[in-house]
Amino acid sequence: MPINRNRAEGWQHAKLSGHENERLIAELTEKDTTVQKRLLDAAHIQGCKIQNVEYGGLCEAGVDSVFDGKTKSKTDMWLNLTNGQRLNVSIKKDEGGQVFLIGIDRFIEGFEIQYKKNIPSPVKRALSLYFGSANDTREIINQYGGANKNLEIRKNRLVGDTLKAYDVDLYNGLLQWFNDNIIELFDFCFAKGLARNPHDWANIVWYKNMVGENQFDTIIYLPDITNRICATAGYGTKNGGSTIQLPFGFVQWHSPKNKFPGKIQFHHKYDKVLDFVR
Repeated sequence: MPINRNRAEGWQHAKLSGHENERLIAELTEKDTTVQKRLLDAAHIQGCKIQNVEYGGLCEAGVDSVFDGKTKSKTDMWLNLTNGQRLNVSIKKDEGGQVFLIGIDRFIEGFEIQYKKNIPSPVKRALSLYFGSANDTREIINQYGGANKNLEIRKNRLVGDTLKAYDVDLYNGLLQWFNDNIIELFDFCFAKGLARNPHDWANIVWYKNMVGENQFDTIIYLPDITNRICATAGYGTKNGGSTIQLPFGFVQWHSPKNKFPGKIQFHHKYDKVLDFVR
């Protein structure tokens, strides 16, 4: 029978099973030369071997952030090679789920620093309305909100339909910005995050589950697919456009404890990512 868990129990289970999955994969990689060859071949590395394997687990340390201080790396497993290089592996045990959760202002500033790009002021305004950090969010909902007004008031954010009714240029501009920067957004979510140094960025995403929940085993070398990500972002069709659908998943407002402002939550979807591998 399926196990029923509340939200907090579900997150805790996912975290613990994720770390157990990382441990099992690290042990497999350490002892199985066939697996090692697959990883090296995926990264187009020849003439060397994997010397040893490390993984983060429950005691994962932070790495240097683009801001002052530390941040969590996108890397879950480190492969130290005999030629002195290192391969960084991000492990996904589920076909979908959160790949990046970040505050709105932190997202804006972190993206600008990481990619040395300025986000235009109208896009920042649209981000603040769509994800609920603008001071006048409630006023705009009351004036322009439609069928999804109750949802918007509860989450203190605008859905796409209301953003469009309020300012069609902001509505179109936000979507255009996502499409214009889709490669950087994919890279931000899967490889770099807020990590400052290249040796902390993920090179490989490995979809593999060894704790019995999913059956897949796909190794993806990120540089091979990054430039294949297509600019197909669009507002979702549910709740007046409460999500932005992305070529590798989707992004939505998120605040599990209903604290305002909410956060930007990026999700990955295995079947979408796989489209760029085939």
